[in-house]
Amino acid sequence: MKKENLFFVMIFIIVVKISAQSNFEAGFLPKIIFSTKIDAKTKWVNSIESRTIVFDETYQFSHNLVDLSSIYSLKSGLNHSFNLGYILRFRGKETIHRTFQHYNFVSDFLSLKIGNRIAFEQFYQVDDNVTFRTRYQASVQKPLNGEKVDVKEFYLKLGNEYLTDFNDLEIRFTPYLGYQISKIDKLEFGLDYRVNDFITSTAQNNLWFRTTWYISL
Repeated sequence: MKKENLFFVMIFIIVVKISAQSNFEAGFLPKIIFSTKIDAKTKWVNSIESRTIVFDETYQFSHNLVDLSSIYSLKSGLNHSFNLGYILRFRGKETIHRTFQHYNFVSDFLSLKIGNRIAFEQFYQVDDNVTFRTRYQASVQKPLNGEKVDVKEFYLKLGNEYLTDFNDLEIRFTPYLGYQISKIDKLEFGLDYRVNDFITSTAQNNLWFRTTWYISL
């Protein structure tokens, strides 16, 4: 069995397992990310992401939200960088503003690329107090052929993330299959599984089918 086919088998098993659980919803998370180099150490990254729910307890199909983000990224070392960003979220009639700060560091080990991200976020909503959240993400990326990802080659990317607003905890698991389309763009698609509110109440399970198109200008 090809490695790409094995990836889709794994996705099917996860979907069947999670669908049997209560408090479950699923949908699509398409995203486009544009990045532009300002100089050797800095770049500007912009993205647009939408969320559509296709399954919940009432089998309701609905467009959930849209996120517009802008990030200023500063490379502080060979494999280290800092991000300062802003997200404008439209959810129904509600508008949410979010600022965030990221510290990223990447390690290369043979054919593996291991990434870490520590983040702090601030949420601003009308008629509500400012809320804070912190998160940590670990990821590993491996080419399916050779020791590095070349053009027109696939790679596997696995991520695990922990988020807390100091009241409860959310855990995310993200298995992606990536494809390097050209020197300036690549496509990643797979699952974004999230479980939250399992400390203070009944756990909520969310399964998103995510597609992300990265374009470097």
